[in-house]
Amino acid sequence: KEHEETRKNTLSYSFKLLIEELYNDNNNCVYPYEFKDKISNMNNLFTGIAPNDAKDLVNFIIMQLHEELNKVKNNKNIINNNNKLIDQKNKKLVLYYFFNDFKSKNKSIISDLFYGTNLSTTFCSKCQQNTFNYQTYFFLVFPLEQVRLYKNNINQINYKQVSIYDCFDYDSKTNYMTGPNIMYCNYCKINTDSTTKSSLITGPNILILLLNRGKGIQFNVKIIFEELLNLHNYIEYKNTGFKYRLFGVITHIGESGMGGHFIAYCRDPITNQWNKFNDAIVTPVNDFKKEVIDFANPYLLFYEKFF
Repeated sequence: KEHEETRKNTLSYSFKLLIEELYNDNNNCVYPYEFKDKISNMNNLFTGIAPNDAKDLVNFIIMQLHEELNKVKNNKNIINNNNKLIDQKNKKLVLYYFFNDFKSKNKSIISDLFYGTNLSTTFCSKCQQNTFNYQTYFFLVFPLEQVRLYKNNINQINYKQVSIYDCFDYDSKTNYMTGPNIMYCNYCKINTDSTTKSSLITGPNILILLLNRGKGIQFNVKIIFEELLNLHNYIEYKNTGFKYRLFGVITHIGESGMGGHFIAYCRDPITNQWNKFNDAIVTPVNDFKKEVIDFANPYLLFYEKFF
């Protein structure tokens, strides 16, 4: 009985009840009050009706659900001693131990669905060696103004808009680490000029893209996105899947994440009908391309993998 009471106090239990309500044929309307109250009780940032950044809410929900549902308890105490013996120049060996270490600490439906793997490769100009560092992610963050400037420099044209693929190009570009950005080489044991390059190794089953618009004039950057996303040119392990389909969009009106207004668009997984969620007002989207793709300024994009 005590265990049952503890379980009912978790966010995952409230989330379960919310999902059951949403897919109950007898419910014409669902008010997620209990789920909102649970979040507020767990994190003071979301208490009351004060404005919050949508990415902070999404981040909190994903992290909290993973912590509660993770079958590996006290995972911080698990140490993979083999990591100390890895030659960082051996790309496949580094990846092998990275995956083993991550999976030994993370076993939940959240890590299965939301976590992907990226790689940062550093090349030292002195010893001519590559070192490899793998990390997991469940957000990909694209600074739109920087993406636009990068696109302008490449093509020598003053673009006012960027595409999702421009964002991936920017994220995978080579960065030159010189001057004040010089990096320490573990093999040379000194600071040396180097280059770094980021690449996606695997894509998660659910891919979340955060389109960081900055402030003021930067909000004028128009983002071109589509319902179907093909990451064949960006994901190294293509056998893990690289095609995605859009199922959710959060748009933002205003000049900062702490002000303005968020509107969500969601595709029903059963009927494929898109709906607009504007606070308590829910309306069907009759022409998704016209109303969302061509008109909306997205802040968060949610894609699901399909083969």
